[in-house]
Amino acid sequence: MSEKRVFIKELKEGDKVSNPFLIRSKKLLPFKNKTGKFLHVVLADKTGQIEAILWDKAEDCLSQVGECPVVKVQGDVETFRENLQIKINSLIPCDNYALEELVPASPRDICVMQAELNKVIETINDENLKRLLHMITNDPVRYGQFSRAPAAQFHHQAYLGGLLEHTLGVARLCLHLAEIYQDIDRDLLVTGAILHDLGKTTELSYDLLIGYTDSGRLLGHIVLGSQIVAELIKQIPDFPKDLELKIIHMIVSHHGEYEWQSPKRPKFLEAMLLHYADMIDAQVDKFTRVSEDYNEEQAWSGWIKGLDRYVYLK
Repeated sequence: MSEKRVFIKELKEGDKVSNPFLIRSKKLLPFKNKTGKFLHVVLADKTGQIEAILWDKAEDCLSQVGECPVVKVQGDVETFRENLQIKINSLIPCDNYALEELVPASPRDICVMQAELNKVIETINDENLKRLLHMITNDPVRYGQFSRAPAAQFHHQAYLGGLLEHTLGVARLCLHLAEIYQDIDRDLLVTGAILHDLGKTTELSYDLLIGYTDSGRLLGHIVLGSQIVAELIKQIPDFPKDLELKIIHMIVSHHGEYEWQSPKRPKFLEAMLLHYADMIDAQVDKFTRVSEDYNEEQAWSGWIKGLDRYVYLK
C-alpha cells in the first residue's frame, strides 16, 4: 500500500516530502557570498503553495526540468523567516501523478450544481431569455467549459468549477432580491446573473494551472462575455432589441465602477442589483477562504491582500 500523501496545508517543520507538485514559478538566483546560483521555486498542490530552494547543481536541475509543469520533489520542510519552505534534495520531471491531488476544485459536485442551475433556468417565463440560456446548457462543449472554468485566477472561487459555483451564488441572491422588491424584472435579473461572467470561459486557461489566454489579457471577460452573448442572440429569430441591449448592459456594467474595470456603471435597477449580488458572493468567498486557512485558536488573520485588511476570526 502506498504511503498517504501529505498536502501542503498539512506540512510542518521537520517533515520529509516525496511527492509530485505543480511548479507555479521557478528562477535561478545568485548567491550573496559566493559564485554560482541556486534555484527558487514555488510549488503547489490542491491545498495551496509553498516556496522551495535547491542549493546544489541548480542550473543542471533547471535544464532537466525544462517546461514540465509537474515535478517530483524530495526534501525537508524547514522554517525560514517564520514561513515554512522545502529544502529540496531532488527535483525531477514527473508524469505519474493524480490530477485531483494537484488542482484545486470546487467542494461542490459539478453535476449537482448543473442540476440546480438547470432548475433555476426552468423558472424563467420569458421564452427569449430561456432560449438564450438553453443555448449554453444544451451545448455539451459550451456547458462543459462553463462548468469547469474557475471564477478567477486568484481572488475568489479560483478553482475548477468556481465559475459555476459563483454563478449559482449570484443567481440565488438575485432570486431572493426579486422576492423582496416587487418592481424587479425577475427574469431579466436572473438571466443577467447567469450570463454576467460567461466571458471567463475564454478569458482564463484552466488545466493544470489557472492563467490567462491571449484574448483574456487583451480584452478581458467583460468584453468577451458581451461578444459571446451577442453572437448567441443573433441565432434567435426576432429577439427583442431592447432586451438584448439590457442584457449586454448588465454584462458590461456588473463590476459597477470605472476604477474596477467596468466599461459602464449600472444604468437601471436590475443592472445595479446584479452588481451588488456579484460583489456579495465574491466577498463571502474571500472571507470564507481566510477562515479556512487559520486554526481555531487564532483571533486574527495575517494581512489579506485581496481584502486589504486583517480579518477577525472569532
